[in-house]
Order: sequence, then structure tokens, then C-alpha cells
Amino acid sequence: MAEIAVIGKREEALCYLAAGFTVYEAGDAESARNALRQSALDGCAAVFLTSEYSFIALEDEFSLSEALTPAIIPLPTVSGDNKSAEVRDVGTSLLKKYVERAVGADIIFRD
Repeated sequence: MAEIAVIGKREEALCYLAAGFTVYEAGDAESARNALRQSALDGCAAVFLTSEYSFIALEDEFSLSEALTPAIIPLPTVSGDNKSAEVRDVGTSLLKKYVERAVGADIIFRD
């Protein structure tokens, strides 16, 4: 069975161990990129990125973004600060992109 992984800072990611996810701790953006590459090599089917590292999924340099696996999914934030609004925008744009790629049209947001 394929694994599901979470990448993030220790205090944000460790709670996912209880759900049986594989956790990769990342202290900075470079270690998060390395963890993402490692999770793909380890055969993870889906990788959740905590909000702090969700921008990695949008970067052009990351070659796995066009592959079918792992699916890279940013985790939403719940706080109301300006930074979390930017993160929600990243997550929304990724979701829109994934739906358009899978279905061929924007059936969720319909801009």
C-alpha cells in the first residue's frame, strides 16, 4: 500500500503520526524540498505540505509537479493573519490547477 506523508516543522507535522502518516521534519525550505524528493523516492502516493512550505509545490524547478505521484497537497491554515491569506491563495490555485488538469475545465471555482 502506498504511503501518505506530511512535510513540515516538527510541532506542526508530528500530530499526523497518530493517523499513520509518514512524517518528514523540515526546518527550512531547502530541507522541505529534500524531504519532498525523498518522499517521492520512498514511494509516497500523496504528500501534504504544511502551510509554511506550500509554496514549494508551485515552484517551476520542482520536477515532480508534472508526475502523477506523489500528489502534492498544501495543508490549509486556520489563523486570520495576512500570511495565511497568501497560503490559502496558493492552495486554491493549486486545487484549481489540479481540477482543470484532471477534468479539463474549472468545475469548482468557475471564474
